[in-house]
Amino acid sequence: MLTLYVGNKNYSSWSLRGWFVAKLSGAPFREVGVQLVGRGRNPANRGFSPSGFVPALQDGDTVVWDSLAICETVNERYVAGTLWPADADARAQARAVSAEMHSGFAALRNDMTMC
Repeated sequence: MLTLYVGNKNYSSWSLRGWFVAKLSGAPFREVGVQLVGRGRNPANRGFSPSGFVPALQDGDTVVWDSLAICETVNERYVAGTLWPADADARAQARAVSAEMHSGFAALRNDMTMC
């Protein structure tokens, strides 16, 4: 069974992303709530997350500690890639939008963390 470590989904959009995809996939998973401490890495999280951040997904011996990588892993392993659009052009655009939001808009994500 999957174990998903998440912070408070009201304050951590990163955690919410991983949780949402795990839930949408229908794969059984155990959710472990983790106390959020400031905006930086939490050394206490290193036992389950190499980065010290949440979310982190444990799938057997595999640990995935980035929200977009968690989405891709769940999509590949549990729903045969069906979370992306079937059309290649639409899928490319969806991936570009997701990657841009994941890595861009730093000021927006910093000031409005749940956007």
